[in-house]
Amino acid sequence: MSVPPNGAVLLFSESAIERTLDRLAVQIDLDLVGAEVVGLCVLRGGSPFAWDLVRRLRLNLTLEFVQVQRYRGLVGDEPRVVGPLPQNLQGRSVLIMDDVLDYGITLKFLKDQISTFTEKVYTAVLVRKKLSQPPNIEADYVGLYAPDKFLIGRGMDLDGKYRDLPAIYAIPEA
Repeated sequence: MSVPPNGAVLLFSESAIERTLDRLAVQIDLDLVGAEVVGLCVLRGGSPFAWDLVRRLRLNLTLEFVQVQRYRGLVGDEPRVVGPLPQNLQGRSVLIMDDVLDYGITLKFLKDQISTFTEKVYTAVLVRKKLSQPPNIEADYVGLYAPDKFLIGRGMDLDGKYRDLPAIYAIPEA
C-alpha cells in the first residue's frame, strides 16, 4: 500500500468513508427500488468507490465501465471518452459513479453523452469539493464534502499514484 506524501493532510478516515458508503447505499436503494439499473463506473478513479458502493446495493444492477480522461498531473483539460461507451445503456436507468465532483466538467460531459439514449441518468460521487463557484452539474448522491484542495486516496491519484490509500488526503499544490 502507498504511503501518503509529505505534507498530505488526512481529510476522511477509512472508517468515515465506510459509514458514508453505507448511508449512500441505503439512500440509493430506497430511491431506485424496483428499477433495473446499469451502474456505470468512471475509470479509473471511480473504481474503488463503485466497487464499494455496488457491494452494498440491493438493486437489480449490472456494472459497466467507461474511461474519461481529463487530468494530466494537477491540470485539468477537456474530457474525452477513451474507447466506446457500453452498448447495454439503451433505454435503461443508469447510475454514473465517480470519485470526485469539482467543477462537474467530466460528470456533465458523460451525462450529456448518454442521456439522449437512456431512460434516466442518476449520478453518485464519493466526494464533492466545495468551490467558490457552483459546478456545471450537481450529483444526485454525494458522500462527502471536501475543501477545494487536490485530493488523493480511495481512487483519486496524482499521476497514477496513491489511488490505493484507504483514506482521503489533501495535498499541497505545487
